[in-house]
Amino acid sequence: MRFIPEQINGSLLRIGPAKWDFKNFTMNHWLDGSAMVVKFRIENGNVYFSSKFLDSDAYRRLTVVNKPVFTEFGTRAYPDPCKNLFARFFSQIVPSDLTDNDISNIYQLKDEIYVATESCNIWRIDSETLDSIQKVNLDKLVGVNIASSHPHYSDGEGCSYNLGSSFLTGMRYHIVKIPTSNNKSESVKENCEYSNASIVTTIPSSSKTCFSYNHSFAMTEKYVIIIEQPLLVNGFKLATCTPKGKALVDCLEWHADEPARFHVIEKESGERLAVNYQSEAFFFFHVINAYEEDDHVIVDLIAYEDATILTKYELSKLRGNEWDASCPPAAKRFVLPLQKQEFEKNKNLVKISNCGATATITKGNVVLLTPESLGPKGFELPVINYKSFNGRNYRYVYGSGVFERGFYSNSICKLDVKTKKVLLWKDTETSYPGETVFIPRPTAVSEDDGFLLSVVLEVDPCKSHYLLVMDAQSFTEMGRAYIDHDEAQVPPTIHGLFLD
Repeated sequence: MRFIPEQINGSLLRIGPAKWDFKNFTMNHWLDGSAMVVKFRIENGNVYFSSKFLDSDAYRRLTVVNKPVFTEFGTRAYPDPCKNLFARFFSQIVPSDLTDNDISNIYQLKDEIYVATESCNIWRIDSETLDSIQKVNLDKLVGVNIASSHPHYSDGEGCSYNLGSSFLTGMRYHIVKIPTSNNKSESVKENCEYSNASIVTTIPSSSKTCFSYNHSFAMTEKYVIIIEQPLLVNGFKLATCTPKGKALVDCLEWHADEPARFHVIEKESGERLAVNYQSEAFFFFHVINAYEEDDHVIVDLIAYEDATILTKYELSKLRGNEWDASCPPAAKRFVLPLQKQEFEKNKNLVKISNCGATATITKGNVVLLTPESLGPKGFELPVINYKSFNGRNYRYVYGSGVFERGFYSNSICKLDVKTKKVLLWKDTETSYPGETVFIPRPTAVSEDDGFLLSVVLEVDPCKSHYLLVMDAQSFTEMGRAYIDHDEAQVPPTIHGLFLD
């Protein structure tokens, strides 16, 4: 172990898929692996590692049946031999068997820790023991059939927001508000932060039969922005995927001829702005940040030209070392002018200086958005100084090359969105850094004054995985803690958070 700064004291929690093989059965997609929670406890320069599989219903049944009995992203559900005929029949009519294999994200609501995926089933876990405490069904609480993996915390309001979708009662999007509760039951199994959640606004999908796939959404201090991308979930296919032996991916439809639509909603009133913002089709997982500036809303995100990235993570391709370098992710900036007066036609409506993004009025009073590129293509899993700059004007974003074969291969990056300058940190050709987590220094006076943590996986069996600590400002390594292959299983986690 190299030097670990003693200013860092707390726990890095991460979540991701970790097990795909069960006796004579193998999952089809990387996102179908059983969720594992990983913990690095950092104390006085020492690092202690622990991990535990999420004790979800999906995982418990998998270990018995050795096949998934819940519909996963790329793998169909199989009949559960432990259910009688009537139980099987009714679970197939109503999509109650959406997976609770929450591999997508881990986040905090007040003093509670949750893991989630793109379903209505999330799990509350114990940050000390990593035990699975409580399964929360958002469908039963607020009527949300599908929920985004990335809720946002609103510091000014002291509450959180999330984006949900419903398809059983019509194709709709819902903004869910989760207030901080101070009057919860003493029994954690009877109450949680989600108990007081409510829907603050609902808008219909642009499609009568589908709704947009959304892993995340954007939020500024005053607005929530729903980006209705043209990767659509067919509601009928989703409702019948279990009895028809289909996976979630079989319910997705890419509509290249459809635009991406930006719906801007005032948080205070719940009203949607009466402006039809559109752009050419693109696919995205992650919003970087969004903020307001001079009567504009700026939305930065990681965009793909289409949704072929989903097929790249098929397990057979990854294990066969097949990675198509086409259609790389790219950091893009969209600027949405707020209508304070009548928009001028045939003119760029973006009035921000030194900005390459445009917005123009087209046929049907559509405000057509053309994004600005923020740097070289190729990085994903964007992270900012969330505590101080989420929803506010910011400058720095950190990312990972993941499986990228080009400019960002085997690297962590720091992008200055003002100058578009990129810094890279890279170790070896066999090491793969994951998502970074930013920890601000208590005495920070600048946006990038803090530490970065990243779990680096080493595919060379003669070398060890390690937890990397970097100085975010100078973008230099400060220390690392090694984990031998034989000592612990370290899965390729997706997202994480740091708890002081």
